Order: sequence, then C-alpha cells, then structure tokens
Amino acid sequence: MPSSHAILLLSLITLPFTSTRIFTSTTAAPAAGKPKRLVTKLLHRDSLLYNPNDTVDAQAQRTLNMSMARFIYLSQKSSQKAHDTRAHLHPGISTVPVFYVNFSIGQPPVPQLAVLDTGSSLIWVKCQPCEQCGATTFDPSKSLTYATLPCDSSYCTNDCSGYPDECWYNIRYTNGPDSQGTIGSEQFNFETSDEGKTFLDDVGFGCSHNNAHFSDEQFTGVFGLGPATSSTHSLVEKVGSKFSYCIGNLNYFEYAYNMLILGEGAILEGDSTPMSVIDGSYYVTLEGISLGEKMLDIDPNLFKKNDTWSDAGVFIDSGTTLTWLVPSAYQTLRKEVEDLFQGLLPSYPMDPAWHLCYSGNINRDLQGFPAMAFHFAGGADLVLDAESVFYQESSSVFCLAVGPSDINGDRFKDLSIIGMIAQQNYNVAYDLVSKQLYFQRIDCELLADD
Repeated sequence: MPSSHAILLLSLITLPFTSTRIFTSTTAAPAAGKPKRLVTKLLHRDSLLYNPNDTVDAQAQRTLNMSMARFIYLSQKSSQKAHDTRAHLHPGISTVPVFYVNFSIGQPPVPQLAVLDTGSSLIWVKCQPCEQCGATTFDPSKSLTYATLPCDSSYCTNDCSGYPDECWYNIRYTNGPDSQGTIGSEQFNFETSDEGKTFLDDVGFGCSHNNAHFSDEQFTGVFGLGPATSSTHSLVEKVGSKFSYCIGNLNYFEYAYNMLILGEGAILEGDSTPMSVIDGSYYVTLEGISLGEKMLDIDPNLFKKNDTWSDAGVFIDSGTTLTWLVPSAYQTLRKEVEDLFQGLLPSYPMDPAWHLCYSGNINRDLQGFPAMAFHFAGGADLVLDAESVFYQESSSVFCLAVGPSDINGDRFKDLSIIGMIAQQNYNVAYDLVSKQLYFQRIDCELLADD
C-alpha cells in the first residue's frame, strides 16, 4: 500500500570501526584453508506469525499487499541520491516482509528478530529507553560491549544541535512511526549452522529509541544487506565482500533450511551475471524472457539502466514477493500466458484489474506447464517452474506472480524488480568485489553441511 513507503530525512554515517574480529565458541577449528563465513537460519514470517485460522486467501492478499508496498518503496528509493533523501519500507504494518534474521547483540546477549532487507545498509534495533517499542528491546547501559559514537566525531555527518554527546539518526516514515536513535557499535552474536555460536565485535548499528505504533511487536529492527555508501555502514563489507541466501518454497513456511551466509565463504556457484551497485541497490542486466522454447518479443533496451535516468533498470530484491516488469514486457508475457490457457482454464476476474488469474490449482492443473526463464547478461538464466511463475490466490484460484511496474504511476514504469517467488529454490549469491550475482537452483538442505 502507498502508506507503507517512507522517507529517510537525515543522512546516516560511515562508522570508524575499521577492524572486525570474528570469534567462534566451538571447540573444533574450521577446516584448513576454508574461508571464514557466518551461516545463520532465515525465519519465514508465517512461521513466526502463525494463525491457525489463516486462509489461503488471506495469505495471498498479504503477499499482494506486501509486494505492492515494497515496489512503491523501492521505486521511491531508486529515484533518490545515495547521500540525499532515501525511501524506507515501514516493516511493522500488515505488509510484513518475508524473512527475518535471528541474532543477539551485546554482553550479555539479547535476542533480536530483524527484517532481512537487501534494499538498505543500516542495521537498527529497538533500544532502551524507548517510547512504545514493545517488550523486546535492548538496553545498551547493561551491555559490557556497547559504545556510542560521539557527535563531535568526524564520522558523524548529522546535525547534532541539541545532542552534543551522541550521534543521532532519524528515519521518518510516511503515515507511520519514525525510527529515531543513536549510532553506536556493539558485539553481534549468531547461532550458526556450521560453527556453533559466532560473534562479531564493533559492528556499527542504529540504536532506536522511538518506534511508536509498530503493529508487529515481534520484530525488533531491520537487518540491512546493502553495500556501504558515502553515508552508510554495511555489515556485509565488514565481514568480507560476499553474501548469499538460499530460499526454499515460500509456501512451506516451516522449511528449516532457509539460510543466510555472510563472508568470504559464501557459496558462489551456478550461473553468474554482472551486477551494478547503484544507490545501495543491486542492479542486473536482463536481456530477455522466454516461456518454454519461445523467446518473447521484448526489446532488451526496455530493461536498461543509464546514468541519467534513475527510475529505470532491473534489480534483485529480498523483500518483494512478486516480480514487477516494465508495462510492455508485462503485457507481452501476459498475452503469451493467456494464449497458452486459451480453452483450457477459465480466467478469473480479480481486483486490481491488471491481475491475471485463473480458476484452478497450481499443483493439480499446471503439470507440464512450460518453464519460464529470465535471461541475464553473461549467459545466466533464472529458470522458473509453475510454482515460481504463479501463486495460489485461494484454494480454487491461482494468479500470475508478475505485475506491471506502472502501478506506481508513469514515473516508475521503466523500473523492474525480481521478487522472492522467482528466487525460491535458488541459492542467490552476491560478490561485491567482482560485482557478480550468482544463481544456483538447489535444495537448500544440501547446503546445510557444505
């Protein structure tokens, strides 16, 4: 929903914590020559917010609402300069993001549950003292490892009038609560799948003291996976230059092998394509879309990003469920799908009108449906089966998991986003040094003991 996007009015900072120590509590040493990495589970929103009375219809509506809100957020963000205003998704409303990261901060450790977000670099958590933060908050005064960044530090770029002793930030959300607080450093603790417990010293983060009216009190902050910019700090670059996440079928919210890997030991395998980092987002070059053996008649220039046109290009996102394509590409894909279903399944009218839906069940009625593929520069293909092309709207209706990007107006009609339904059953890896993005189709369970 449009009310779910937001504007960051104050710039953040580049923190002075130049060294990172990674410690493990396991007694067994890592294998000789094996790159250091941090592996932690990702938690599906529906495993945390489980409602026994939830219906397929309600889940589908949540998916659609979240995707539309997230697209609006990313559209606004792409149109801003990295050092200027920045859009942020309000993570505490009905448009709950798909995955959360479970970790702890401080000594003694305090558990956190933060929204996974490749669209932002800052990590922030709710801190004491706090206005309307809910029960789960971190009290920095009780931690032996917390340090505040002073306002007179050359690394604090905010206006510190009124706060001479601390560096403050303020993320202001449109039609939603602010996240306001101080910038500090702390020890982060992770329960990992390959090395037991791991902790990182001197991690820069936002300690938020005002989070009024967040409707979901289970989440405690945002876990940004974006690269560092001139005004933001990045955990990804603090532990190395690589990260990857592996996601199973989004319908199976109890799947135990969704995972995030940070560090030089991230799994970089499969097809790769060049990646550009622009204003904190990960852009790729989409060259075509095919359905079955047919390459769709879509001009690849529609997907290009250029230096002067900020509201264009294609990027990968962890918070969007549906995929969004420029209108002409969407219409070409839609027409091809309609032709394939002609005379086989009855269409089902839905609101909004752009939504292409049919009466039926994906598992029952789409056996043998041709694979769809996104073809990227460098020969990388992201190949999708029926469950990644469509989603189940209700027990008797399914819909195309792709929408037109002009839902947010003509200003953003040249922007395309590859969402998480398209990325399910893949390990997606980011190399920030070589600027390559990798796609490996795999059962994430096979990576658990890698």
